[in-house]
Amino acid sequence: MSFYGCRILIHLISEDEFLTRANEIQLQEVSWPLAEKKGIEILFRRDDLIDAYLSGNKFYKLFYNLHAARNLGQQQLVTYGGAYSNHIHATAMAAKLYGFNAVGVIRGERPKVLSPTLLDAESAGMRLHFISRSDYRNNCSLELNRELENLYGDFFEIPEGGANAYGVQGARVIGNAIRQAVKGDYTSICLAAGTANTLAGVAAGLVNTHESYPVANVLGFSVLKGSGVLGEQVCDYQQSINNVSSNWRLISGYHCGGYAKKLPPFLHKFMREFESDTGIQLDPVYTLKMCWGVAQLMLKNYWPSGSRLILIHTGGLQGRRGFNL
Repeated sequence: MSFYGCRILIHLISEDEFLTRANEIQLQEVSWPLAEKKGIEILFRRDDLIDAYLSGNKFYKLFYNLHAARNLGQQQLVTYGGAYSNHIHATAMAAKLYGFNAVGVIRGERPKVLSPTLLDAESAGMRLHFISRSDYRNNCSLELNRELENLYGDFFEIPEGGANAYGVQGARVIGNAIRQAVKGDYTSICLAAGTANTLAGVAAGLVNTHESYPVANVLGFSVLKGSGVLGEQVCDYQQSINNVSSNWRLISGYHCGGYAKKLPPFLHKFMREFESDTGIQLDPVYTLKMCWGVAQLMLKNYWPSGSRLILIHTGGLQGRRGFNL
């Protein structure tokens, strides 16, 4: 299989297989001393284990994007991200697996030494296109699109993080799978929120007007320092798939310095203790911040004793390399 030029077309997994794999994901009972002390049951949905190459929520958010590209006859993907982006990594792997060419538009100037994430992406055949941070903030500009087309030819564009209608449609499958597995027997579902695309999809997937299961809150723990627009984005994402729900809430204040920042000592200590207690590795950008937020809310008695929480592991363990973990 060639990395550049025309690749061999490889069949994408079918929607039936996609749904089956989502429904097979384990809800792992977790022995977490803090939760046990508070009388709270913790189930961890292990989406980090769903695929060896497309980890966690990226497996879901890319699925319908890849099918849309294939249905349009596009053989090349263009997407965006940073030096340790889980999305860049997953898109590069998906392109190699399924016969697409891929270009990754990377935030910042090309460094002398590529990050492990970008080395993986380049080894998988993704061409890396570096742009300044100021230009990256305007990455939807017509000028950039024309530049990319002139350099690389026609392409199917996937936004940063896979955060579009196809992404939320895929993330909705996680909510569907949880609804079918526990049939309303939970207090809250918790997950990290970056673009909030996964939050929008999970919340939408938990609502089914043909079933009488109670629908509890889905709590999205923002990993961003400034998260004022995330609520609007959840609404916009849900409207894009005509599946608007009110069963979600954004929780802020547990970003611990902001997106992908160096871990403060207290958070590093929490991570080591959590992983030792539970045997579950966390990614330091997303799921760690969610677990930290859940811990702080438990300490504040946010949930009463007897509550049952489902925590979603959204993958991204390859990003640990950016923190020397």
